[in-house]
Amino acid sequence: MGDRALISVIIPVYNVESYLGRCIDSVLRSDYEDFELILVNDGSTDASPRICAEYARRDSRVRVLSQENKGVSAARNRGLESCRGEWVVFVDGDDCISPDFLRHIARESDHNPDLMLFDFSWNATDPAPEVPAETIRYGQEDMLSLVGSTLTLRQLRKQGNVNFLSNWARAMKKRVIDQHGLRFSEDLFGGEDTLFNIEYLLRAKSCTYIPRTVYVYTIHRDSSSHRFNPRLPDNNDLLLRKVKRALEEHGAFPALELSYHTYALNLMTSLLFRSVFSPWNPASFQEKREMCRRLRNDEILRGAMADNGRCGIWKRRVFLFIFRLRCYRILALICRILHIVWV
Repeated sequence: MGDRALISVIIPVYNVESYLGRCIDSVLRSDYEDFELILVNDGSTDASPRICAEYARRDSRVRVLSQENKGVSAARNRGLESCRGEWVVFVDGDDCISPDFLRHIARESDHNPDLMLFDFSWNATDPAPEVPAETIRYGQEDMLSLVGSTLTLRQLRKQGNVNFLSNWARAMKKRVIDQHGLRFSEDLFGGEDTLFNIEYLLRAKSCTYIPRTVYVYTIHRDSSSHRFNPRLPDNNDLLLRKVKRALEEHGAFPALELSYHTYALNLMTSLLFRSVFSPWNPASFQEKREMCRRLRNDEILRGAMADNGRCGIWKRRVFLFIFRLRCYRILALICRILHIVWV
């Protein structure tokens, strides 16, 4: 394995007392021991700070940083400023990792990629047995294709389960982050992970995909992705502009325009479902129609809608075709049914 690489595991912590112990234990049970675990307490008001302090007292590899509540991006940035490892791994405080995750990172570090990607699973105490699959290595000529996969959620193999929208179940090189001054956008409260991933990929020169399930994502009803947020339209508008700017600054937009439009239309569909036609949106139907009018007139979304028929899954294409016909009551009914079924 050559020189043993130090791995920095960063966990932003905000009011996750019910899950935090399980999360930290999963890291401490790693069968690779050369890591530092940085817990960034982001102004928690529950027992999370006490739990963090107790683990730091028991294990010298655990460090606790505390700040006023500034959001998950600020917490991750604080961790980036303080970590000392060659590799950076992010874990959410309500999730957990497999014992061999960090060992896979250390072994692959001999090949010196800029990025490592892994698979994840949902709500599984122990990942199901896997059929061994071959590691895939990508060079600099493949980076734009990986950005395209991030934008379109295109898996890297048939049975793969890489989460392109989040920054967990991956390892990033600290040198690349520092060299380019990469940080999470603190003026976004959603999609900041995707933006960071894209900005990182645009600067990376190599990547390894290790098709092993190393991360368990916990789905629970109090997840922020399930809650109505009236600020979501403004957040998504800013996110789309930041992603487009990042692509343009690296001369990648012409090659990835269709992928970007797929991303924009997926984001638009999510906005219609989670915000405009959410059952918890108190706006009148007339106000919701006005929200739809603004979406139709948005320059980026208008351009993306022109490609709706040739990108993305058919269910989304049909959903947005109904939107284009301005059949808003049908969309409202569909969203209400889906909320009952899914949420």
